[in-house]
Amino acid sequence: MTRMSCRLTGAALLATVVWWPTSGQAQQPQPISVSGRVVNETGQPMPAASVALVGLGLGALTTDDGRYSFTVPAARATGQTATLEARRLGFRPVSAQVTLTAGTTITHDFTLAANPLQLGEVVVTGAGTATQAERIGTVRTPVDSAAIQRSNETNVVNALAAKAPGVVVTSQSGSPGASASIRIRGLNTIQGTGQPLFVVDGTPIDNTTLATTANTGSTDVPNRAADINPADIESVEILKSGAAAAIYGARAGQGVVLITTKSGRPTGGVQVSLKSTTRVDEINRTEPLQRSYGQGTGGEGVSCAKRDCSLTSTSWGPRLAAGTPTWDHGRDLFENAATFDNTLSVSGGSDRTTFYLSAGAR
Repeated sequence: MTRMSCRLTGAALLATVVWWPTSGQAQQPQPISVSGRVVNETGQPMPAASVALVGLGLGALTTDDGRYSFTVPAARATGQTATLEARRLGFRPVSAQVTLTAGTTITHDFTLAANPLQLGEVVVTGAGTATQAERIGTVRTPVDSAAIQRSNETNVVNALAAKAPGVVVTSQSGSPGASASIRIRGLNTIQGTGQPLFVVDGTPIDNTTLATTANTGSTDVPNRAADINPADIESVEILKSGAAAAIYGARAGQGVVLITTKSGRPTGGVQVSLKSTTRVDEINRTEPLQRSYGQGTGGEGVSCAKRDCSLTSTSWGPRLAAGTPTWDHGRDLFENAATFDNTLSVSGGSDRTTFYLSAGAR
């Protein structure tokens, strides 16, 4: 009995040595560092290009010098082969196969070729899903947000003028705050206004004009799309065909103007931008005043038998005598107008949390 007891004790000691290693021998798996640079065909750096591992949801945007870097957690690196892809609007996407092994460093540079036909780009459809541009099979015309801001128009509809083929923009007048209408490929309705549907970040908005007075013949009526700040626009896409607009219902029968506003980006720092615009409008000419004839009609003056009668508004009565004083009150209706547009934008954040804030006074 004693001899068997000693054998059990030795086995227990051996188990203790095997299952309880010292702390100096423990090694934790290390994450993977992925970095590189993205340039165009001429070797110029490509800022704001997206580099990501397809299917893993990991990636980063390139900085101003075209460099990118991000980290893959060790728990997601099992030695598998993944696709590292670089994308940027206006360029063909480029991909490369990489092996994800914990504790390694992956360095890969990309060269993007121009894509004049804009095939291969990822676009957002009306259903809120992303797909390849060549798969949707509809006519779409992108408008660069930089071109909208360079126009210095406070009304985003006026800023779309001469930016896309088949799109006609008409302003009500040159007065500040006047409305603007837009038509795509002509008028296709009898009872409607003929304007396309505006969709901002997936939400349709009403761009109809709202009259503030009963008599709209001499009053500028604003359109509601003018409430959108052009400085907050990231991109604009114009859908022209009926098939592209069918998903938005009958209101999109005249086309769709898709507007995507800016959002936060994981740039690794905070970016602050300020845009200030001052506009002064003044009347440069008025209709000439007729100063040869007095009030009346057909060369005859006004005869008023009543005590409280009103004079006629016509001024084609008898010829005025030489030296008769006249007054032009037409210019009294106009005053010089000043429009101020100041927008302060702050964006930035980390890989997990991004933000974009914009405060403006118009």
